[in-house]
Amino acid sequence: MSTAAGQRLLLALKTSLAVGIAWLLARYAPGVAQRYPYYAPLGALVSMYPTFMGSIRAGLQTLTGITLGILLAAGVLLLGSPNIFSISLAVGLGVLAAGHPRLGAGREYVPVAALFVLIVGGQDADSFSVGYAVQMSLGILVGLAVNMLIFPPLALDAARLGVSRGRNVLVNQLEDIGYALVEHWPPERKDWAERTEVISATVSDIRGAVYHAHESQKGNPRAYLHSRHRLASENFADLAVLEAVAFHVRDVTEVLSNAVWGSSMDGVFDAKLCTPMSECLRSVAHILKLWDDAALDQQSFDQALTAVDNLTSELRLSAREEHHSMAPGAAVALDSERILRAVHRRVLAQAENAL
Repeated sequence: MSTAAGQRLLLALKTSLAVGIAWLLARYAPGVAQRYPYYAPLGALVSMYPTFMGSIRAGLQTLTGITLGILLAAGVLLLGSPNIFSISLAVGLGVLAAGHPRLGAGREYVPVAALFVLIVGGQDADSFSVGYAVQMSLGILVGLAVNMLIFPPLALDAARLGVSRGRNVLVNQLEDIGYALVEHWPPERKDWAERTEVISATVSDIRGAVYHAHESQKGNPRAYLHSRHRLASENFADLAVLEAVAFHVRDVTEVLSNAVWGSSMDGVFDAKLCTPMSECLRSVAHILKLWDDAALDQQSFDQALTAVDNLTSELRLSAREEHHSMAPGAAVALDSERILRAVHRRVLAQAENAL
């Protein structure tokens, strides 16, 4: 079973448990709230989110939405008994109020609560409002307790795995371009030139995983075991570097694909530069691999920078032939150097944090 499937199964079991507990406790609610026990399980249900902080946020937003809906219904009831006009007005105002972005998960409950108070509560709207709010609050508290006490979700490992997979995507792209340049000229394989969207989607997926991990860490006692509370910030730092690396990899991909299959306006590509460009790109890919394996050292960086310098030297020699375009080779050299500098800074920062 995958990690995501396991987390979903755990959430389902915890939600079922929370709903059952809420239903049992609802019968012991004080006063008029005992007449509306079925809202406690609903409160438990809406408060169960994959992360503990998400559950807190959803619970508070839901209670805020319910409160606003009750207040709207109360204001409408000042006009008289519920009727078609007052009910329609309350729901319309509730939908308008639900447009506020800060309401989040509670936006749907503004018109719903107003409608419940006017239709279900009717002539007994005051008692219903109290019972509704109390039972929903009880259910939300039960949901938060269950989510907190039973394996509170922590997604740090998933984020770390996502960062590693993202690095592998970029490594494969650089290696494929490097090999395509020297296998045949002009390159026969075009698959590497069509992956810019894949690279963007990969970075977007990593960003989502990292932010989810950060969210799962908030208020979670498991995050402070075995120094795991540092992993989220480390993942954010790695993500920032990967976004920069992805930008340069996309630039290399677009520049080379345009140089090979573009129009004559892109200039005549010097095929003699294929070998030094290939070596440069594969050296950068090797650096990213070593970074993923936590095996980077200064010698590895120096070797990769040497490959960049060799490409730069070949560019100077090729510049004497004016009919050749220097843009593709220069872009590869510049992007490669920037990738190496970004990774180097990150590795130094990791070393300092480890002290």
